[in-house]
Amino acid sequence: MLSDKEILAAIHLGDDRVLKHLYETVLPKVKNYVTRNSGSPDDARDIFQDAVVVFYKYVKQGKFDGRHDIAGFIFSISRNLWINMAKRNNRSLQLSEEVTAISSEDNFSDELITREREEYITKLFSALGNTCRQILLYSIYDKLSMKEIKEKMNFSSENVAKTKNYKCKQRLMELVKNNTAVREFLKT
Repeated sequence: MLSDKEILAAIHLGDDRVLKHLYETVLPKVKNYVTRNSGSPDDARDIFQDAVVVFYKYVKQGKFDGRHDIAGFIFSISRNLWINMAKRNNRSLQLSEEVTAISSEDNFSDELITREREEYITKLFSALGNTCRQILLYSIYDKLSMKEIKEKMNFSSENVAKTKNYKCKQRLMELVKNNTAVREFLKT
């Protein structure tokens, strides 16, 4: 039995024992969930493999911070992948009380989506330039009035602050409009 720290270290070292361990410990839970919800054991293996690939990607990119249980993390990804596949294939899902309890305890998908959204927004904001980035942070996140923004940014009037704020929002919208991947992700 490998601990979560050992699993993460082994992934970074390219140790194949991790896969065997994950197949032995997490796949049965995924298989149980998928087969209870209109899927086959083969569907479960496919979903599990996709989830492990996502997990490895997160670890390799430094996005998995280790705050969550690895088995629960992979199960949650598997569950969400299966729900999406079942929806596409018009299969019915019967969420048992047990699975619902597991899902609510180990539901990391919202957090993953939030992190990815933050990354996209950060990339977009970095493309704006310092002045626009600061104006939008003040107006959107800090909810400052134009008078307060005028003072903080040393603009000559509130109208200048309003105009710059408008132009910066237009520039941000243009960046979103021109980036299909960001646009599609933000829709979901």
